[in-house]
Amino acid sequence: MSTRLRIGIITDSMDRLQNWEIKFLKGVLDCPEFNLKAVIETGPVPAHDTSFVGKLIDRVERQVFVKQRRYPAQPFGNQQYKLPESIRVGRDGLLGVNIDVAVRLTAKPLPQQCLDQIEFGEWSLDFVDKVASGHDWTGFWEVKDRKALTVVQLSARLGSEPEPLVISSAGYNTKYSAALNGAFIKEKSVLLLLRELRRLAETRKFSTSPATLSVDMRAAPQLSDSILYLGQLGRNIIGKLAVRARSILGLNSRSWGVYMGDGSIENFTPDKATPLKLADRMWAADPFLFRWQNQDYVFFECFPDNSMNAWISVARLSGSEVEFLGTCLRTSYHLSYPFVFNDGPDIYMIPETHQTDRVEIWRCTQFPLRWELHSTALEGKSPADTTMFKVKGQWWLLTSLSDHHTFMDHSSELYAFAVDGPDLKRVVPHKRNPVIIGSDIARNGGRVHIIGDRVLRPSQCNSHGIYGYGLNIQEITRLDSEDYVEETIKSVRPDFMTGIVGCHHLDTLGTRFVIDLCKTK
Repeated sequence: MSTRLRIGIITDSMDRLQNWEIKFLKGVLDCPEFNLKAVIETGPVPAHDTSFVGKLIDRVERQVFVKQRRYPAQPFGNQQYKLPESIRVGRDGLLGVNIDVAVRLTAKPLPQQCLDQIEFGEWSLDFVDKVASGHDWTGFWEVKDRKALTVVQLSARLGSEPEPLVISSAGYNTKYSAALNGAFIKEKSVLLLLRELRRLAETRKFSTSPATLSVDMRAAPQLSDSILYLGQLGRNIIGKLAVRARSILGLNSRSWGVYMGDGSIENFTPDKATPLKLADRMWAADPFLFRWQNQDYVFFECFPDNSMNAWISVARLSGSEVEFLGTCLRTSYHLSYPFVFNDGPDIYMIPETHQTDRVEIWRCTQFPLRWELHSTALEGKSPADTTMFKVKGQWWLLTSLSDHHTFMDHSSELYAFAVDGPDLKRVVPHKRNPVIIGSDIARNGGRVHIIGDRVLRPSQCNSHGIYGYGLNIQEITRLDSEDYVEETIKSVRPDFMTGIVGCHHLDTLGTRFVIDLCKTK
């Protein structure tokens, strides 16, 4: 007897599938752990009292701000992507339809009597309930209220429970427009849904957590809400135009620099950090410390502004003195995040090279200025800010991949791979990938530090509509072939120094730490 998870899809119609729905269906059909058994059509969604202005805003924004390429609905219908015939809910519910879980893609839920016939109930992402009569307000409230994150919840309705249960949730960096914000989180949260379905397929159970969204944020916006939203949208657009105008005129409003202070990964005080004078007239970011032959070095991303590809430079540290040594790695594509480490006598660097659609490991041939390409992995992917470390005899590689159709984004998911070391001849994806979902905690913000039995990972907090807004220290409490678990033990936000608007990277060595800060000019 098959142990594949039998899935039913609930929709109002298969004729008007959105990009995220097509992506989800392809994900289900591609996964060997799933068996798509039924497509259940429920008919038109319930009517909501929504304002004409709200509907007009939604329609105009979709034309102006959301330039999505249509996700190809085909090859649905061929042998590989063959969909079941659509069925309707009968007088006896879903009698004769043998499914383990139903995934709802529409605002109209299954009747209560159907839930008793489905072992794991009806699952849905909360935004499917934020639509009526062609008006979709997904992402509206978060933009209007200037929320740092737009939170998506995956919930289950069970026949034995009076209220839906939250299975999992994730926060995504809020965009400046409601339509853009909504389209972004829909595409991104497909990964959350597929991951939890794979977990259900393997374990045949799911855990629940408390709800995080208020009822008000699920409600349709009224006329007064739409008017207030237009004011916030106008401010967001003016702010973006001002930044672009300053950039065109060569008047960059922000700059990144590297700062240094005394402290460890467990105990550092960024407000005590002082600036490092590295390359003249250059921005610097993503600093990594490295000690070799009793000398300390700092490797960093170096660039004049945001108009050209960056490269990797290195400086030698002697107390508080800095000696700039020069450029150590420059290519025709953008380089950043120069994670430097050694395995025995060999020194390696994993720079961020997502423009090449692969991970690249470079080996040092003459320290610290000469490097050669040593190995590659994840060909065809788009990895960013990759880190490797060895714990309990096993090498692990952590990176952020942009699994996207329309929205290139490296800040919302963290992927783990078991590898054989710097040669990368064996790369095994973790069964829970992406192991972390959420733009406030996912992307690496520095090397992983192993202190005794503790494994600490700096991570970026991308929120408030800003890339590189803040950083966190995560403690990885479980990492093995079965699971990945971590918790936030420290958060750093750009409120500790005058003029700071971002901080997204940290490294420590001995009693010294380096951090990059973004300042307004």
